[in-house]
Amino acid sequence: MKYRWRWRAQTDEGEIAALARAAGLPRAVAAVLRARGVDTVQAAREFLHPTPEQLRSPWEFVHMEQAVERLEHARCRDELVWVHGDYDVDGVSSTALLVEFLRRSGLRVHYQVPNRFAQGYGLTVESAQQALQAGAGVLIAVDCGTNSTEAIAWAQERGLDVLICDHHELLGELPPARALLNPRWEGSGYGFPDLAACGVVYKLVCALAERWGVGGVEELTDLVALATVADLVPMRGENRVLTAMGLERINRQPRAGIAGLLHCSGLEPGSVGAAEVIFSLAPRLNAAGRLGDARRAVELLLQSDTGLAFRIAQELECENFRRRALAEQVSAQAFARAEELLAQGRRSVVLYDPNWHPGVLGTAATRIAERFRVPVVLLSDVGGFLKGSARSGGAVNLLTLLASCSAHLYEYGGHPFAAGVVLRPEQLEPFAAALEQAACQEQVQPAELPEMFVDAQLELVEITPRFLALLRRMEPFGYGNYRPVFLTHGVTLRPCNGNSCRVHQGSVQLSAQLMLEPAIVANATREAGAAKTVSIFYTITEQGRTGEQPGLPLLRIYDVCPDSAQPCVK
Repeated sequence: MKYRWRWRAQTDEGEIAALARAAGLPRAVAAVLRARGVDTVQAAREFLHPTPEQLRSPWEFVHMEQAVERLEHARCRDELVWVHGDYDVDGVSSTALLVEFLRRSGLRVHYQVPNRFAQGYGLTVESAQQALQAGAGVLIAVDCGTNSTEAIAWAQERGLDVLICDHHELLGELPPARALLNPRWEGSGYGFPDLAACGVVYKLVCALAERWGVGGVEELTDLVALATVADLVPMRGENRVLTAMGLERINRQPRAGIAGLLHCSGLEPGSVGAAEVIFSLAPRLNAAGRLGDARRAVELLLQSDTGLAFRIAQELECENFRRRALAEQVSAQAFARAEELLAQGRRSVVLYDPNWHPGVLGTAATRIAERFRVPVVLLSDVGGFLKGSARSGGAVNLLTLLASCSAHLYEYGGHPFAAGVVLRPEQLEPFAAALEQAACQEQVQPAELPEMFVDAQLELVEITPRFLALLRRMEPFGYGNYRPVFLTHGVTLRPCNGNSCRVHQGSVQLSAQLMLEPAIVANATREAGAAKTVSIFYTITEQGRTGEQPGLPLLRIYDVCPDSAQPCVK
């Protein structure tokens, strides 16, 4: 087998049957919903039919009134509003969304996106100084600011009011901002903690639009969808609703910049889902900030001139090609060194190389962490400091680990599964030792095989047009709401051309695509003996599907084991 398989959730068959009866759903659909924690008829209906009515009021944020009042004051006095963003997709989307809305509403706005290498992450005193020198009265930090206490205090003392739209964990004292909109902050008052920063900005915009009587804010959900999918926040609750709204707009009427990205990616409107955002659109937007100036990504998203938008998109396409080559080079080197460390019994990986490009360390760290399910930190030299990316691989809360090592860190911050770190060169070995000790205390165990999860067992006869229609209703898929993986026993595989094949179970025959090495299939079939039946792990897509028009089922098989090897799921 290629993976170590686990059930996504241990679910009682009686509970599945009860939900299926009560909600009028096929058993397999009810099983997938239960695996995602959906256990009532009302929750099932909301999950399968995400609508704008399910969105919470922006006024739940305890500081929303302060934020709106301050921007009303800026609007009335024609003050300059300074937007300080971040260089990843969430940051540039947040910046573009806020700038577009405020300009449309008649405010004077300037935006600043820091250079990853020259200025680093977060709101700094230098940025606040630039805002003051430009004559700004309000500074809005988006996708950052929660832990920028020094810079915010400096700005507020000099009469520059700071508003924060962020979703990073609060690591210390509450920043002295005029308003903090962050659903991760326990005192925020907001009932859904998992918004991306762009989702928080959208809430601010909705509140402003309501106060000012401005319409058309739904048009901005395309940017929220980009950020929500790319930033890997859980695809549930409001995030699913906002992403569904945004993807619908991208597929129906993409803005000029997104149309340029689609052209470079070889995609057409109507074919864009979460997977296309993750693997095609997001990397091209990220390339701007990873290798150079992230302002180009903001300009692309704000651009109304189609010709200019396509030209910027082509520039980002070239940058993305270079980024991929660098990422492959760093990944190969780091992967080999990580294997050596883990072979020695390590439970964490800390690697440094002054020649590694800092803009691609996150990609390489993610690959290693997901493969071995251990915390990984990759570092390079930037301005005399060691700066890099940390990933948890899902094995442990990364911020908890880093907090235990904070004595050796100059600064750090991020999410439970992904973070950035900065340390002085002399702290490299002490930090690596402290992280290893923390990983041991958390009982991190490197995985011999990559771990994957299966949602439900399925008979091929259950794959009906109604089942496929309900499967479509589970979209958009993403982190925390992955495309369902099914397990079917007693299947015969018959090869066709290339990686195509036909799967047989009883009288049912379906088309399939092998997403694994032919040798694994051959070994499983050989071990199956005379029966030659195997168990398959697969997802279901639809051939020929366009928009809401259904297609024919296509199984994408990711693993195979002989039926004699049951149980093959732990």
